[in-house]
Amino acid sequence: MEVRSANRDDLLEIGRLAHEAWWEAYSGLVSDATINRALAANYTPAVLAQRLLKNFCFVVLTDDAAAGFAEGMPETDRVVLHTIYCLPEYRHQGIASDLLGAVRNLAPGMPICSDVVLGNLVAESFHEAWGFSPGEVFEGDIEGEPVVQRRWWLPAEANLGHGRAS
Repeated sequence: MEVRSANRDDLLEIGRLAHEAWWEAYSGLVSDATINRALAANYTPAVLAQRLLKNFCFVVLTDDAAAGFAEGMPETDRVVLHTIYCLPEYRHQGIASDLLGAVRNLAPGMPICSDVVLGNLVAESFHEAWGFSPGEVFEGDIEGEPVVQRRWWLPAEANLGHGRAS
């Protein structure tokens, strides 16, 4: 398994992976209708194709199926980690670590931030394990449904190298 830039051939697999990841991560945190709206708004092949052109998207395939996906974008003062998903059956195999390494390589030496809905325990645990620090808490929304989020920060000095979490 290796991380590579996602391409148009990966769109259906990324959408399938996102569907599984969203239901696992957000069930009980937001309504089922909100999850469905978010998936329809963000993970159709047409929308994903636009995101591939706009952001850096990485995928890990195993047996031609997507096992993990990450999306990030360097900004002037930081790298924003928009998305990182790994299917449950592939966790603890280094896939998410490798995906984060690819995002870290977008701008070594810059801080990375990632917004996580409070209560998304998988994402919160992942960020803690990677050395992100919990930051500001703010109100946001997912497709119109109010949520409370926390911004997690990986300091610039922690983003000098890449690879798997230790």
